[in-house]
Amino acid sequence: MSNDGPGAPSAPRHGSSLARRFGTRVARSNQLGVAIVTVVLIFGIGSQHSEFLRVKSLANIAQSASAFGIIALGMVFLMAMRELDLSVGGIYSLSLITAALVIRDGGVDPWVGGLIALVAGVLLGMLNGIAANFLKLPVLIISLAATSIYRGIGLIRTNATGVSTIQRAADNEKITSSFYDVLGGEYFGVPAIVYAFLLAAVVMSFVFRFTRFGFAIRAIGSNPQAAALSGYSVARLRVAATALVGAMAGLSAVMTLAFFEAADPNQGLGYEFLVIAAAIIGGTGLAGGRGSVGGAALGAIIISVIQAGLVQFGVNPNAGLLVTGTVILAAVALDSVIRRRQARAS
Repeated sequence: MSNDGPGAPSAPRHGSSLARRFGTRVARSNQLGVAIVTVVLIFGIGSQHSEFLRVKSLANIAQSASAFGIIALGMVFLMAMRELDLSVGGIYSLSLITAALVIRDGGVDPWVGGLIALVAGVLLGMLNGIAANFLKLPVLIISLAATSIYRGIGLIRTNATGVSTIQRAADNEKITSSFYDVLGGEYFGVPAIVYAFLLAAVVMSFVFRFTRFGFAIRAIGSNPQAAALSGYSVARLRVAATALVGAMAGLSAVMTLAFFEAADPNQGLGYEFLVIAAAIIGGTGLAGGRGSVGGAALGAIIISVIQAGLVQFGVNPNAGLLVTGTVILAAVALDSVIRRRQARAS
């Protein structure tokens, strides 16, 4: 997708078509590059530590990537329209806590509790978009305040302690439900959240690339003024994009609750960093106009591979931040080079 985006209705269609094809080639080449790096890393680490290549080890890496990777899939849409949401960790945490509390204290069936978590994520995300429109501020600014608000609410509601959903608070009755077996179980040695991640990646990639909504998101990111003149409602689509990010955070919370059967107010700390990093590494630039859902999924995997690899080599866990930050810097630099070439070619 060209940075110029779809112009006014009189814009030449031929040039726009060329720009779209160029953008698609860039996205595919970026995904291929990230995929190759991921495979090289996995087998490079595995050559030194054979246990790293075991199914259980790879499944754990995929599970770790899925938890924040699901959210990264939604963040691609927001970043493609030149916005950022730094409250995704708070949305994830509060959605998780809300579901756990209604199950433990409210006597709600876990399946209903999971649905409540998903709805909570959507509403919290929408709230960010609505506030941004009302105050005429970027979502980034709103989310800086929102992340503290959402986490503060979670800490207050739980007294900063974990919430188990194994027994009901009123009568200590044991809670049994297929919710934990279906969404928290393993299939062929792989946790259910990994399958949810892969399915969400396929669906979201289709929406981003082939639907009117996805095209509108990219058009706004390419040129907001031209998109508005073409009939797109920037304000409405901003709310839709923040709601989508919230929905993904809620989905991740549902899968997490099903697996751990409990919630902790500190879960999701740092997710905003990992989510944005995964999107950037996967080829979604900060300048807007284009993105790659598949690339974001691969970005999440490569981050988890790096983190697991550091553990295998006995490196200080805190070095993970340094390595991830370096990878992000390299990805941003590469994106800048690609955009300069794209500008010269257009």
